[in-house]
Amino acid sequence: MKMVTAIVRTTALEHIVKKLERLGIRSLTISEIRGTGEEVPLFKHYTIHDRIEIVVPDEKADEAANLILEDAGTGLPGDGIIAVSPVDYVLKIRTRERFT
Repeated sequence: MKMVTAIVRTTALEHIVKKLERLGIRSLTISEIRGTGEEVPLFKHYTIHDRIEIVVPDEKADEAANLILEDAGTGLPGDGIIAVSPVDYVLKIRTRERFT
């Protein structure tokens, strides 16, 4: 399994979520975040973006990342980032099921 974490512009969020749902990804976490990066002007301390976190089977990680890349990219500074990392396992608290 893989964790796909994307930091995207707030304006791109809804479109990305709808496309992920069409891909069959319905379980995800969305957080409003504030942060700094290379492109934050000197007069601002941070920018506001959204973070999307999804755990997917290995074979869907590239597809999910590419979908986000296509919809989040404007070619302008501040488009965000995508990170894909391994997940050893997931525990479902209610049922105590373990997924690998």
